[in-house]
Amino acid sequence: MDNKQQQMLQFETSWYPLGGGSSREIGEQFGLSDRDFFSEVGRLVETEPPEALSGSELRRMREVIRRRLWMAR
Repeated sequence: MDNKQQQMLQFETSWYPLGGGSSREIGEQFGLSDRDFFSEVGRLVETEPPEALSGSELRRMREVIRRRLWMAR
């Protein structure tokens, strides 16, 4: 995982309890659309889930990612 991917994962780890980071902040910090950001974060969570999160926290984070991807269609 490169530095940008680590930053993306850290960003979403702190924001998922609130429904995910705002579109504006995602664009400003990462230069990505919601769809691109949440697609990449979803892939990272599946391949390298944050060790600090419990199983239930990971499930909640995945739910937020799925919902945000659905909203970004």
